[in-house]
Amino acid sequence: MSRCYRISVSESLRRHIDVDDGVQTQLELLDILPPEQMRGLLAQQLTALGYTLDDERTATRTLPSGVVVTVDLDEGTVHIGLSAQSDLNLQLDRSTAVMEETAERTERRLREQTRSDLQREADAAAQSLRIEVTRRIEQALDEIRSELDGAVNRATAEALKIKAGQLGEIQEVSEDPETGAITIRVKV
Repeated sequence: MSRCYRISVSESLRRHIDVDDGVQTQLELLDILPPEQMRGLLAQQLTALGYTLDDERTATRTLPSGVVVTVDLDEGTVHIGLSAQSDLNLQLDRSTAVMEETAERTERRLREQTRSDLQREADAAAQSLRIEVTRRIEQALDEIRSELDGAVNRATAEALKIKAGQLGEIQEVSEDPETGAITIRVKV
């Protein structure tokens, strides 16, 4: 005669999740002056915006959201990145009633199913963290795009003024703050 058993299984999963994501974009800085002068003008504009010069070739700023913006002044590339970590501590309990003959096989299957469910939960948590990191990077990109464009425009305007001064005597400089247009009259 078979007897009925109650099988209980408890499994836990501990995992540390590291997520790194980033995007890279290019600044369009015109070659009006020699590269080292253009780099210096852009560096001045970026430091005025709160960037720190790590060396003469890299400017970095960490946004309040934790996103790190790195500008390679030589290459004109901008890297926007974020790292996030999470420690998972998951536990899952399952139980079922079985007949005596199938108790061992059912316990093994229940344990495997419980581990599989824990793994799915861990994968879902990692995916959720990746999505959050990507969302924060996209928000940061939207925020700093106009800021970086403004820095490039101001550096370009300064370069144009310097170049105009090298060509002759500057008679008049007029700038339209709304459009960013600059007009320089030079007497050659």
